[in-house]
Amino acid sequence: MDQLFSFFVAGTTLLLAFLIFANINQLNSRVNRWFGFFILCIFLIQFNDLLEKTEFMKTRMLINDFLGLTDFIVAPVFYFSVIYFIQPNRKWRIKDNFHFAFAFIIFLLLLLSLLVDAPAPTAADKKNAVLIITVFNLIFCLQVILYCIAAYREITFYQKNLFLYTSNVSAINLAWLQKVVVCVLIITGLWLMDNFFKLAKTNSSFDHFASLFYLIGVFFIAYYSLKQKEIPSLNQQEKKEMDVIILENFNVESNEKKLISDINLQEMKSVLIEVMNNQKPFLNPELSLFKLALQLNISSHQLSYIINKGFNENFYQFINRYRIEEAKKLIQDPKMQHLNLIGIAFEVGFNSKTVFYTTFKKNTNQTPSEFKKENVALAQIL
Repeated sequence: MDQLFSFFVAGTTLLLAFLIFANINQLNSRVNRWFGFFILCIFLIQFNDLLEKTEFMKTRMLINDFLGLTDFIVAPVFYFSVIYFIQPNRKWRIKDNFHFAFAFIIFLLLLLSLLVDAPAPTAADKKNAVLIITVFNLIFCLQVILYCIAAYREITFYQKNLFLYTSNVSAINLAWLQKVVVCVLIITGLWLMDNFFKLAKTNSSFDHFASLFYLIGVFFIAYYSLKQKEIPSLNQQEKKEMDVIILENFNVESNEKKLISDINLQEMKSVLIEVMNNQKPFLNPELSLFKLALQLNISSHQLSYIINKGFNENFYQFINRYRIEEAKKLIQDPKMQHLNLIGIAFEVGFNSKTVFYTTFKKNTNQTPSEFKKENVALAQIL
């Protein structure tokens, strides 16, 4: 039964790797190559494990050692697939090669072993081999855990920054990738327990459970990876301005510096309010800090400063507050009664029902339904 699950996991990962590499929808081509390579690594790890479990190889051979190199490649590959999700236009750097240095050293040692005629292994050699394999398994698990933690931190940092420049985070939200990271961590933890306590060899029920869990984990990763959307990247100028905004947002000293004098701040704040009330740019669901700054003929850096200092909000909060106010007007407008609440949400610039309901509740302490019922009841009384 355990071999059957292993065959399922191996087959599923190979098919998933093919689908990601094929990239039928032509989305995030570089990211898909990295993520596809990550899934292919999982397949090779599972395939190597399968070779050792079946009767195909009664003893460990050199092919197992070379396939075992995948153990030390999979973690950095996964990390870089996350990095390229966050920064699609990122260029490869020389220092990035060091992430694969350990695997490269092991590869060279394996090549050297081919040139040396090793004597027949003794009983002591076999014991040492078991110890070495255990150490390498621990290094593998530690490496995966550290890279997953690093990847999770990168995604968290990215998620926080979204609120600084976009009004609709759902389209470029990477919360699903955080779930994938957690899934990889859980699988690694289970695999570590299995190897450290030898649970699969002593308990067939655990072996079946672990294999089933690995299969479910692969399906989980497959679902989210194939569901991904194209993430629009910032151009070079926007990237530079965004880096400055991020630095100031997380730097207390920079945050205290005055980019605009108090008098100019009030003037520009009044201009911004006038544009928001009269031109209603917030109705555009794709509105960003950069688009609004262009409309106001100022830099995005200045606009971010005006919103932060003038309204004590970030861009996301500022725009969605106007959208909620507009939604309240439409709910109260008798001429708009033909629209349901979802229709109103899309009308005012939201592109997600969940975000609309959450933001409405946060701003009014009522759900849209409660607000509508209250106003209908009030209208009947009047």
